[in-house]
Amino acid sequence: APCALAPALAVAAFLFAVPPAPARAAAPADSARVRAAQTGTLAPDRLQHASLSLALGLGAGIATDAPAAALATPLALGLVKEWADRRRGGRFDPADLAAGLAGAGLAVAAVAALRR
Repeated sequence: APCALAPALAVAAFLFAVPPAPARAAAPADSARVRAAQTGTLAPDRLQHASLSLALGLGAGIATDAPAAALATPLALGLVKEWADRRRGGRFDPADLAAGLAGAGLAVAAVAALRR
């Protein structure tokens, strides 16, 4: 079922193909725009969470032939990571978990399509 995998593969290709924006010094007038790019939905950190969750989910789901493992593995690891961030004085970021959920969802779709 190659057609069933097309949406998941397209999103995965996008996540891995889009390089982070080159670093440059921000002018004071640009600071709000720069901050929005650093913390927004498509911020590099969020894309890293999504792509790592996709990769971990695919690995777990394909290894076990279980879409549930493709969801549970990256979500559990994401929760542990956010908990560790908080324990080290950082903050627990629900947006990072949401990005991980998006990647895990793509992994579930891909593993389910491979089972057909």
